[in-house]
Amino acid sequence: MCKTDMTDQDFVAHSVCDDPNINLLMTNTDYFVSLYETLHRKMPFFGSGIEESLERIPEEHLHRPVGHRTIAQLLAHMIAWREDLIKRLHELPREKIEINSPEDWPDATGKTKADFLRAFADTKVELQKGLEKYDVSKMYDLVHPDYDYINVNILEGGAQHDIYHIGQVNMLAAILRELEEAKE
Repeated sequence: MCKTDMTDQDFVAHSVCDDPNINLLMTNTDYFVSLYETLHRKMPFFGSGIEESLERIPEEHLHRPVGHRTIAQLLAHMIAWREDLIKRLHELPREKIEINSPEDWPDATGKTKADFLRAFADTKVELQKGLEKYDVSKMYDLVHPDYDYINVNILEGGAQHDIYHIGQVNMLAAILRELEEAKE
């Protein structure tokens, strides 16, 4: 039986678990490395991996809007947040990304599928390098005194963010495919 207690005073999580395998997950970064491997492989548990998803999308669909977004905008947004996490992991200076700002939703004009595939491959490598050297003793520290979440939330959140948005990418791709088929 395992549980994680969060104290009201300092928001530091404490793992209480009889299973040594679970405690091992909570004290090293292999789990997070495996999350990013999962995002990039074919047929992960949540649907389609990043490259698998992009391979099926025709180049001309990348910049076609569905509602107020394009697939290219979603991909650029994912890359922006991956780059932010990479800077955190490598302890590099970074600007705070304001929600709905140009940094949050970078201009994707002119970006090709090859550009995005390369960016995802590069950020995967940099995320894994950052995770390999990450000081796990900081995993349960607050991200910042102004926020009530800890570093492990950021590490998990990066993968969750990718899963969420690759789902949106696949939904937009399906809508565009249906629109294309309806024209024929």
